[in-house]
Amino acid sequence: MRGKSRFTWNGKAERSVSEIVTEDGPLRSGDILHIAEQLCLLLESRRLRDPDGQRGSIHPDNVVVSVDGDVRLLDQNLPLPTMEAYLPPELDWTDRDAPGARVYALGMLMLYMATGQERKAEADAAVGSRPLLALIEGCIAFNPQERFRDTKGLLEAIGREGRVGKRVLSASLATIGALSVTGLLLFFWHAGSSRGGAMGEASAFESGYADGYGRGLSDAPGIGIAGAPFDAHNGNLSGNLGAEGGPLAAYSEDSVFFLLDEGVFQMDPYTGAAQVLTSEDGAYGLHYHDGWLYYCTGEEIVRIDPRTARREVFCDSRGGQLYIFDDTLYLYDSAKTGYLYRIDPDTRALTQLNGAMEYRCLNVVDGRLYYIDPSRGDCICRSDLDGGNESLISSGAYESFCVYDGSLYAATGDRLMRMDLNGGNPEILSALPAHAPNVSDGGIFHISGSGRTLEWMSLDGRMRYTVVPTRVGSFNVVGQWIVYQNEEDDGRLWRVRISGANNARITP
Repeated sequence: MRGKSRFTWNGKAERSVSEIVTEDGPLRSGDILHIAEQLCLLLESRRLRDPDGQRGSIHPDNVVVSVDGDVRLLDQNLPLPTMEAYLPPELDWTDRDAPGARVYALGMLMLYMATGQERKAEADAAVGSRPLLALIEGCIAFNPQERFRDTKGLLEAIGREGRVGKRVLSASLATIGALSVTGLLLFFWHAGSSRGGAMGEASAFESGYADGYGRGLSDAPGIGIAGAPFDAHNGNLSGNLGAEGGPLAAYSEDSVFFLLDEGVFQMDPYTGAAQVLTSEDGAYGLHYHDGWLYYCTGEEIVRIDPRTARREVFCDSRGGQLYIFDDTLYLYDSAKTGYLYRIDPDTRALTQLNGAMEYRCLNVVDGRLYYIDPSRGDCICRSDLDGGNESLISSGAYESFCVYDGSLYAATGDRLMRMDLNGGNPEILSALPAHAPNVSDGGIFHISGSGRTLEWMSLDGRMRYTVVPTRVGSFNVVGQWIVYQNEEDDGRLWRVRISGANNARITP
């Protein structure tokens, strides 16, 4: 790479990697390996001089390349939001100087230099060099055990690749010489000409197919995102329950429902066409269960048959919140007594289950209550239905959580975590500010960062995608759609497909 003027611009003697990629496009494989090798040598040298010292954040803004190919790392640690993509998901952000964290950051840097992006899901299609792709995957593999242990291991792998490349080049030159002689002898051979034409067509097709596939993968919005499947046993998704005032949307096998402008609406999930089911002043807390759409008013719980629009009062609401878990209806009298009741679906009578309690993000799982307790510093607790056998799940201060497939997904406001139902095996999924996790088979949706954008993350944490790039308030996932409050439109209700397509304000 030395002496190549492609690393200068308007007379600059050096540029950061981010400047080079932004201005010139992705780098060649040889240039990428050179930069990565120089960084490994630099980091190893610093480690030997000062084993406990900080060595600067590995990020395209922090890596500077001179016109002669010299590489240096700026001695500054960048803000956490800037560094999130370069930090391994299983480590705390404070461990950014750990050997494994350095290797992961170098892998993401190589991916950025090769593709101009920081999307791990696109590596297979976008990185043209298979040896380079193998090095990148050895740095950013989802399983930490499959990664290089430290920068020394990565440096050795880069060295091996360089030696193999030189041997291949020498062999190629010898082969080219021999073939040139043979080509001169067979120059006038008509069959050779025909064969060469066929090979040229095949090569062009292969190249065009690879390029088209890569571009299609890059352009496809939300690729890999799946919708939330319908659950016949619960009235709504666990993550939807955390919306302020209760769920604002629900869905059935073939419809989406939402509350808007003092009315209950039904939407076709395929066309997006919506119609009003009933007008209702002060409706909140929407659920769908066993063919009925349920919601609360200040005094009553009401249900509607969506097929006929028949409306009937189900029971008193007491100004509380309705929950439907495992085919059982519960009423939490949050406005007055703080009691939790079970509702008999036949007689519609209320049976008190426990005494006064304050619950946030209440869930019932296998006959036990899971909730955030404001009286105990917003920690996550669980208890029996009658309030007995109360135990602490996690002592941190939590803003919201949801339950999915035997795990708790919890947001502290500063990060997003996953843990077992007993609080064991805690794992940091995102070190950015996070709010309102909403998890189903389709993945993890949450509000992310100081910009409060709506983000999607795969369940294994390997892929991420911005669904809504503007500020989002409360949101509900309903099948293939998301209904949300757009804070940049004065909190009005919008809808968007889970892929990010068809993002628009909902109008009556």
